Amino acid sequence: MPESEVFSYVRVAADEERSSAHYRFENIGREAPASFVIQRTIAGAAFFADAAGRRLVPVGLAMLFTHAEPTSYGYPPEATEPYRLRFLSFSPGDLKPLFDRLRRDFGAVVRMPENTEATALFNEIVRRYQQRQFRDRLEQSELLHRLLLALYRDQVQETRQTDPVEFGHHYLQNHFRSPINLKGVAEKCGVSREHFIRQFTGRYRESPGVVLRRLRLEHARAMLLSTQLSVQDVALASGFTSSNTFCRAYRARFGQSPGERR
Repeated sequence: MPESEVFSYVRVAADEERSSAHYRFENIGREAPASFVIQRTIAGAAFFADAAGRRLVPVGLAMLFTHAEPTSYGYPPEATEPYRLRFLSFSPGDLKPLFDRLRRDFGAVVRMPENTEATALFNEIVRRYQQRQFRDRLEQSELLHRLLLALYRDQVQETRQTDPVEFGHHYLQNHFRSPINLKGVAEKCGVSREHFIRQFTGRYRESPGVVLRRLRLEHARAMLLSTQLSVQDVALASGFTSSNTFCRAYRARFGQSPGERR
């Protein structure tokens, strides 16, 4: 990747209104260079189709896609009102892993209602592009990164109401370095500890305790290899409450002590 392409930048951003089924795009091979797109519904609805099927994208939702994939979108033939949209197209740059993770975890159609941080950032980026107010490409890349993070955070918070077990899974991934326990995680999810463990294990084929310990140990192993921190500091930075607990868990998982690994 050329150095100039490491930082993402806005290619185009605009508002449109469509009212005909002639408005339809097949994304694969549309254009070069490839772009990442966030397209939010302002009024009416569009359709989005991929391997998961065809679904409507009404107000409060947005579709995420690229111009190099076998997906399509457009004005639904069954629609009875105009489709108003706002879209943002940007270069992948170093945001590709985050964009891919967002779609892998939550799908290509995500929630993006009014009065959220993600929507405010989205509107700000569109406005700055249209009024030519970006200082440089670095500022564009920074705002785009903040937008994707906010969008991811909003999806996680949504699962707290719609799917407490999935929320708990995200919570473990995001907070394993803190001294959390399963009772506290279950309380965050709004369910009992027993219910959370049972449902989590049935869905992910691992208990939440096993997942939490694995995340901490993998993080600790990476720190042992890449830093000169003491074993005690590595233990605390990885979510363990003591170096003794950490050393026992590390030996049980990897067959050697933290000091031997280093």
